[in-house]
Amino acid sequence: MIQYFISNRDHTTCITLEGKLLSDADLKAVSAEIEKLQNWNIVLDLKDLSHVNSSGIAFMVRILTRSRVNGGDTVMASVNSNLKKLFAITKMHEVFTIYSTVEEANNHFNQ
Repeated sequence: MIQYFISNRDHTTCITLEGKLLSDADLKAVSAEIEKLQNWNIVLDLKDLSHVNSSGIAFMVRILTRSRVNGGDTVMASVNSNLKKLFAITKMHEVFTIYSTVEEANNHFNQ
């Protein structure tokens, strides 16, 4: 089961994902919230995301694509060691810019 929190900062929308991201059903609520976004400079805070499968990866790529179509970008922050291994295997680290902290990720948009 996935939990999510969406917060806005000066130039970014931070989406914090917690738990296990394993199915499209887990994503219905957060996907509906993302559809309402006005600020498409997105930081995905993954510190407390313990598991991701192909549905979760596809979800993250959809967010990236949608943000770029809307003139923004999506970056990741606080990726734990389990996800780092998965992102290396799936080459996600080549698709997304990944920062150690949310603060560093927010600074990406202030440059």
